[in-house]
Formats: sequence, structure tokens, C-alpha cells
Amino acid sequence: MSETVNIGEVAEKLSVDIFKHFFWSMHPKWNEKFQCSNPNHKDSDGAQKSVHPGDVLFSYEDPYLGITTYLHTDLKSYDKKSITKTKMRDALKSLSIAIECARDSDSWRKLYSIDSSEDYEVKGLLFIHNHDHRYQGAFYDVMEKVGLESIPIPPNVYLHYLGPQDIQRLYSIANDIIRLMHAKEISSDYTFYYPDLVMRRRQGDVWSQPATVEALTSPYLIVQHKGTESAAAGYIVYYNRPGSSSSEFEYFLDSLSRYQMLESGKSLQVRVTCAAPDKEIQSNFRLAKERYAKAWGFEPVRQIILDEIKFTHITAVTNAYNPGWMGWRE
Repeated sequence: MSETVNIGEVAEKLSVDIFKHFFWSMHPKWNEKFQCSNPNHKDSDGAQKSVHPGDVLFSYEDPYLGITTYLHTDLKSYDKKSITKTKMRDALKSLSIAIECARDSDSWRKLYSIDSSEDYEVKGLLFIHNHDHRYQGAFYDVMEKVGLESIPIPPNVYLHYLGPQDIQRLYSIANDIIRLMHAKEISSDYTFYYPDLVMRRRQGDVWSQPATVEALTSPYLIVQHKGTESAAAGYIVYYNRPGSSSSEFEYFLDSLSRYQMLESGKSLQVRVTCAAPDKEIQSNFRLAKERYAKAWGFEPVRQIILDEIKFTHITAVTNAYNPGWMGWRE
């Protein structure tokens, strides 16, 4: 029993160490249950379900919606052989009905002190950590085999998942942000950048905006930071794709231009997070810059901006949490 608790604490500790750097808040109540209010929800043996579990509740203010998003989270810590489509299917089915209940549950609101007079959104997050660090497979292949379309997810219920590679990537990004601040390459005053879109405008103050769960799973994550005594204000883009073609980067540069990020006086770093980038990624990026400069008519100012973009790979950091260590207390 103690070993099971320690394995669970691996995922809990890891989630805390990651998400605080993305400006997520965490409710102080952990490992709680709330009452099921839906007669159609059944246990695995077909009996009426009485309660739904919840490991941790994260929250943040959505930059576009302007309301609080709550992520009712199921933390799983598995060894290599336990990450299977059957376990993932069962976890998603359980989480989907928990979110269906949480959306309209007085028990859930009371448990987490949610003000029902304010607008908010509840989503589900499945967090899959590999505590023996031996899982080398593509987690998304497992999820494809699950057949998400076959899971009876209720209407208006949104589920997100983070697999071992996602967690590794986010852990490395969080550590990279710490390293850059320590080296004074970026200010401790940073925010996650959200441009105004055609159909949606950003809400609230531009600074200290959180990284939404959608942003954390997108092709790239943008950080805007203030200047330091040794570095100019600007942007860091954590690039999550392999960079296998120049056209991929041409589209990327066009997006940055539309977001008004390619401005004189603003520094710009592109930091690749993909664990297995294309071997020609730097050549592809260079070619994309040349083609984009040509499309701009080789304007001198824009040429300088493109030439000054720093392009590098972040240092991958592997967490050292394991069930044995988690059994110790200082």
C-alpha cells in the first residue's frame, strides 16, 4: 500500500514542479471525492456510481474567454508495461463522466469552494507519468489505438491528456525558463503570449498570463519577457515540431509576423523542444529565412530582424522522481 501511495506522489510532485512555472494555481485539497448525481453513471460491475475521484484541481484565467478554467485532473504514474490502451481507455471513460458530473455538481462546487455566481469552465486532464523512465514508445500511438471516437464522451465535455513525452517536454521547458532567468537572458517578469485573433480577442492584462492547456499541447509555445540589464525585451518561442522542411518554418515565420512579433528592437529566440528533431532542422530554418526575406523584397530592416533570430535546442532535463525516494520525508 505504501508503495502505491509513493508512486502516486511521484505524479503529484512532478505536476506541482511543472505547472507553477506556467502560472497555474492548485487547489489545496488533494485526492478528494465528490458525490455522483447522474443515475446513468455506473461502476465497472454495473452498480450505481456513488462518487467520482479527483487527484488535484488546477485552475487559471483563460486569456481569451476571460473566465476561470478548472482542470479536474487524474494523475497516473505507471511503469513501462502498464501504459496500455486498455488502461488509457478506462481512465478516459472514468474522467469523462466525472467531468460531466462536475459541470453541474453542487457537491463538486462545495468541495472546491467554487462561486456558482461567476462564469467558469470545467475540463478534464489525464496526466500519465512513467516512473521507471523506460517507456520509449510513442504515446500518441497508444491513444490512437484507444479509439477516442468510440469512447462515449458526453456532450460539452472536454478532455485533455499529457503523456510521458509531453511531461518530459514541459519539465524541460520549465527548467529552461529557470536557467534563462538565472543567466539574466530573460526577466523574471514574463508572460505567455496570446495575439488577438480574427474572431477572438485577448482579455485582461498582458502580463502574467498563464499557459493554457491548449497552448502547452500546441506546435509552439510563446513566452514574452521584459528586458534585463544584459538582454533586451522580447520573445522566446518553444518549438515542438521536428522541423523537417523549410516550408514548415516559412509558415511559422509568417505566423510570427502576423502576431507582430518580428519588430525592430525586440529580441527573438526559437528554442527547439522536440526530442528527435530532423537532422537538417537548422538548414531548413536558414532556407526559410532566406525565402521569407525574398518575399519581403529584401528590406534591410526586416533582413536584420531575421538574421538576429537565435535558433537553438533546449537542454532536456529528466526528472529523477521515483517511488523509493518519495517514501522519505525531510
